Amino acid sequence: MMGNNHRIVKCLKLRTSYLQLKCYILLGIVALLNKGCIDPVAPDFAFQEGLVYVEGFASTAQGTSFVTISVSAEEFGVDVVNAVTGATVVLTERDSGREVALHEIPGSYVPPDDFVVTPGESWLLDIRLEDGRHYRSTYETVAAAVPISDIEAEYTPELYFREASERYVPGHRIFIDFTDPAGDENYYYWRYRAFENLDNCERCYDGLFRDGKCIGALPGTHLLYYYDYKCESDCWKIRYPEEVNISDDRLINGKAVSSQLVANIPLYNKEDMVVELQQLSLSPKAFEYYKVLQDLVDNNSSLNAPPPAALLGNLTDQDNDENFVFGRFTVAATTRAYIYVDRTDIEEAAIDRMLAPYRESCEVCPPGSSCPIDCSPVATAPCTETRYRTAMMPPGWREQ
Repeated sequence: MMGNNHRIVKCLKLRTSYLQLKCYILLGIVALLNKGCIDPVAPDFAFQEGLVYVEGFASTAQGTSFVTISVSAEEFGVDVVNAVTGATVVLTERDSGREVALHEIPGSYVPPDDFVVTPGESWLLDIRLEDGRHYRSTYETVAAAVPISDIEAEYTPELYFREASERYVPGHRIFIDFTDPAGDENYYYWRYRAFENLDNCERCYDGLFRDGKCIGALPGTHLLYYYDYKCESDCWKIRYPEEVNISDDRLINGKAVSSQLVANIPLYNKEDMVVELQQLSLSPKAFEYYKVLQDLVDNNSSLNAPPPAALLGNLTDQDNDENFVFGRFTVAATTRAYIYVDRTDIEEAAIDRMLAPYRESCEVCPPGSSCPIDCSPVATAPCTETRYRTAMMPPGWREQ
C-alpha cells in the first residue's frame, strides 16, 4: 500500500499559490483512494518534477473567465512551480459546436473580452502543450445565477491568526445579502478581486528597465540594489483570495440570507481598494471538489482523515490515462457586487513591507566612464495587462 503511494505520487511544499500548494500536498491521499486503500497511513511526501496543475473557469460575467496551467520543476536546487507558456487552449460548447480560442497573457490564458457562457450551455476545456501533451475536461453545464442584493465591508484588527508570524492579521470581512431560489439545490462559491492603485509598475533588481524588461548590470555601470519605475498610466494591482469559501443551501433553501460572510481580505497595505465580490453557482461535482480544498485550507482534517471527495478534477490526459492532471475546469453562473473600501485611517501595521522607491539617475554611469547604455534616466514603465494587474478602472473606483 505504501509502495503504491510512493510510486504514484510524490509531493513537496512547492513555491506556488496557497491553493496549488494544498493541492499538491493532498496527492498522496488521492493516490491511495484511487487504489482502493482504506487503512490510515502516514503520508510520505517528496518532490516530483513535471506535475501539471490546471485551474479553469468559464463564467457568465465578462472578464472573469480564465485558465492557468502550471508545472512543478526544480531550478538551481529550488523547487518551484512555473506557468506553462505556448499552450493551445480552446473552449467548446457541446450543442452548438462553438469553439473559443483563448490567448495568452502573462500568467494565464483568457478568452476574448466579450466572452460569456449562458445558463444551460455545456462547455469543455481542451489544452495542447507545446511538447504534445493533450488534456481535456468533461463537459460541464452552466447553472442559473443568483443575484446579490447588498454588500458590506467591516474592518477588524484580528481577521485571523497567522501561525507563521504568530500574530493576528488585520483586514476586512466582506458580507452580502441574497435570496436563495426555492426548490432547487444551489451550491455557492465566493471569490473576489481586490483592486489597489499601483504607483510603480516595475522594480528591477541589480539592473535597469530597458525595452520593456529588466536588463542585468552591464560593464561600466554603477547600480543600486534596485530601481523603481512609475506607471505610465493609471494602474491597479489585483489580489485574489487565500481561502476557499463555499456553501450549499441545505439550511437556507428558499430563504433571504442577510450578512453572509463571503471573504476575508488581509491588510496587505493601506491603499484604498475596490472589492469585486463574485458569487458563483456551481454544479454538484464542482462543489465536491472545492469542498476538499476548503477542508484542506481550513485545516479541518488531518492528512490521514479520508477527504469527502478525491481532489482529482475533471481533466484527463488524452494520450495516457495513467498520467494524473490535477485541478479542474469549472463553468459557473456569476453575479458580481462592488464596494469601495477606504483604508487611510487604519492604525494597525500592514502585512507587506514597503521598501523606499529608488529612481534612476545618471549616476549609473560614473563620470569619465565608457557607459554601454543611454545615460538618459528612464522613469516609467507600462501597466502591462495580466491576471494580477490592469489599466482598466474597476467599477466603483473613487479618484483620490
